[in-house]
Amino acid sequence: MPASARCTSSARSKRSSGSHVKRVSAVLAGLLIGTAGALLPIGSAAPVAAPVARPVASEAPATVVAKTCDQAIPVTLPNTDMETVSFDRSPDGTVFVLGARVYHRMGPYVADEQRVLMMSLSNLEPTDLAAGTDPRFSGSGSRIAYRAPRPEANARATELIVFDVAAKREVARIEDVSATPFGWRGEELLFWRGNELRVWADGRESRVTDAPRTLAGVYVEIRYSGDGERAVMSFYDQRPGRESAPTEIDVVDTRGATSRALIGAWWAEPSPRGHAVFASYLDHRDLQLEDGRVLSAPIPFTGGVLVWTPDGRLPLLSPNELIPFDSTAELETLDGQTAGPAVPALRVDSEFAAGGDLFADVRLGGRGPSRLELFHCRIDPRPAQPTVTLYYGESSFEPWATRRDGTAPAGWEQLAKQDLEAAGLHPIEVGRTASLDPQIACDRPTCPTGFVLRVVVPYAERDRAYARCFREPYAGNLTLGAAIAGFHCVPLYAAD
Repeated sequence: MPASARCTSSARSKRSSGSHVKRVSAVLAGLLIGTAGALLPIGSAAPVAAPVARPVASEAPATVVAKTCDQAIPVTLPNTDMETVSFDRSPDGTVFVLGARVYHRMGPYVADEQRVLMMSLSNLEPTDLAAGTDPRFSGSGSRIAYRAPRPEANARATELIVFDVAAKREVARIEDVSATPFGWRGEELLFWRGNELRVWADGRESRVTDAPRTLAGVYVEIRYSGDGERAVMSFYDQRPGRESAPTEIDVVDTRGATSRALIGAWWAEPSPRGHAVFASYLDHRDLQLEDGRVLSAPIPFTGGVLVWTPDGRLPLLSPNELIPFDSTAELETLDGQTAGPAVPALRVDSEFAAGGDLFADVRLGGRGPSRLELFHCRIDPRPAQPTVTLYYGESSFEPWATRRDGTAPAGWEQLAKQDLEAAGLHPIEVGRTASLDPQIACDRPTCPTGFVLRVVVPYAERDRAYARCFREPYAGNLTLGAAIAGFHCVPLYAAD
């Protein structure tokens, strides 16, 4: 009998919330992107041998401590009309510096309305330091660097200001700096002037290296590792959005003055402590450690939440799902094991503070101002066995399907369970519910009954369970956003 069931999915781990979220499986999207990436020129990147990947054992602690970071702590800026654009935390974790500005929905750019604020976690009272943007702490926390306000919003060159935290005064000003992101390497300030990466230290400048490709006419995002010894450069042909994929990603060694292209990677990020690099590919994700080892897991990371552990050395990831706004995402380790924390989703600059007892992020404004958010993390008792809930669309000719009058054949639960076990799953619960359009993740099943099969399986089986519903991009699409947006599904069961 030809099979017809389609699946929708929602996930609940140890703390089942009952909310339905849809899985993003962009495997073929990644394949197309990886193929496109493999054809890209590396530019002037020096040929550096890639590390050898090895499978990673579980990084989950022996006892998983479930925490939910959802208890909001009020944060008030000096001016109620101000919004937070960026923030950075001091190395000892006790102080934040914020890049803030007066919010104008459609208003003009006003240089003096760009402010650098400092705020202690002990009292959450921000202090206005100076006019500027994008403040960053040095490795010791004794200095910060920030951009002087641009005379015009689209000015290509800016000035960097080095500021002594204890003395509360400017100690240096670096002119003719590109708008490309800057960072610290200990007490040395890394910045770009055209295509050239330069370093400033105690009033002296010197060249480090050139960019692996020209920075003119492209959009580039640069993230620096905590020690500044690695810079991850992601290049885009157009202004990046949430579903944009870079055309090229390079890792620059700022000590060795070399660079290496991550062929096929569509997301990479350096660690906030040391200089490990997380990267996601078509069929796996890996963590390149400082000693040359690579921890690798055969699970793609197709988007969502990436937060580093409180010590800043290991990545924690959300499962591959579409996550709704104003929700929390339960994080997992590199190899897909339950990590414990659940954190606010769809934020930027997210990180733990106070040893993991606090969580900080910036919530981007849509029709309102962006703002800094702080949350207490509370211990959250959850069921001993984490699970995933799946919703498979029913077709009327399945032996276990609901009839159009709402009745079901005798023993339908066992019939459905047998089919699921044949697919390699071990269902804990089997039920059904009326199908609602917002829950539909795949094409409508053939001859729908108006019901979906509700199946609860162990969390460890989530990839096998989700794989019963594949999403395929339309031919010719080489961008991640287009590949995810244009998909169709194949049946849950193979045809007899």
